[in-house]
Order: sequence, then structure tokens, then C-alpha cells
Amino acid sequence: MNGALPTLVAVLGTILGVVVTHLFQRTSSERAQNFTLSQQLRSERLAVYSDFAGAVTELRRGQQDRWHRRREDPESPHHFDARTESYRLRGVALHALFRVQLIAGSPAVVDAARSAYEQTSAIHQAADTRELSANSERAKEGLEQFIVLASTNLK
Repeated sequence: MNGALPTLVAVLGTILGVVVTHLFQRTSSERAQNFTLSQQLRSERLAVYSDFAGAVTELRRGQQDRWHRRREDPESPHHFDARTESYRLRGVALHALFRVQLIAGSPAVVDAARSAYEQTSAIHQAADTRELSANSERAKEGLEQFIVLASTNLK
């Protein structure tokens, strides 16, 4: 019986060591997995937010071009081409907005993106150069507000 007690203690110690090691490894594995997932989400958001900002910037340029071509000659092929391009760019920006809506972690980011898209889409409706400048500036500020909110959503 004297030899059984140390053996029993050794077996129980081994079992306890295995259980504790397993718990530590599982916790460590979960932490590593959570970190990887959060880094992947951050990377995805960065790509989507950057794509949206680029699409809205191109839409802004296209809307300004459309406005200028219409002022030059509303019946010209240049105006037709600029209008067609602005429709294409609006579709690209709308697609980018949908991606923001799918991945954003904050309703404020989605609202800012939607606002930036709408402000940019309305640029070509300006009645004169002064209003065109004001619409363009408003669209630029809307995009900057989106970028500020989106950058806080990356952390």
C-alpha cells in the first residue's frame, strides 16, 4: 500500500497537468483565432472603405465633367459621353456603397457613406458655376466626414 499512494498522486498530477495544459492551449488558440479574424476584418474594411472613397472621388470628377459638357453644348456627343460616363461612375460608387453597408461596424459610417454618395450624385444639378463649386465642396466635405468616421471603425 505504501507504493500505491505515490503512484496515485503521480497519476492524478499527470491528469491535472494534462487538463490545465489543454485549457491554456485552448484559450491561447481562441485568442490567436480572434486576433486573426479581427485583423482580417480590419483589412477588409480598409479595402472597402478605400474603394468607396476612390469611387466617390471619380464620381465627383465625372459629375463635374458632365456639368461642363452640358454647358458647352447640351446636344454634343461630348455631353452624351460625359453623361453616360457619369451614369457608369454612379453605378460603381453605388456598388461601393453597398459594400460599405455590408461590412461597416457602425450605422454612423453607413450614414456618412450614403450622404457622401448622395451629395456627389447631385453635383451636376447645379444651375451655375457658383452652385457647382458649392455642390462640389459639400460633396468633398461629405467624403472627408466619411473617411474620419471610417478610420475610427478600423480600430
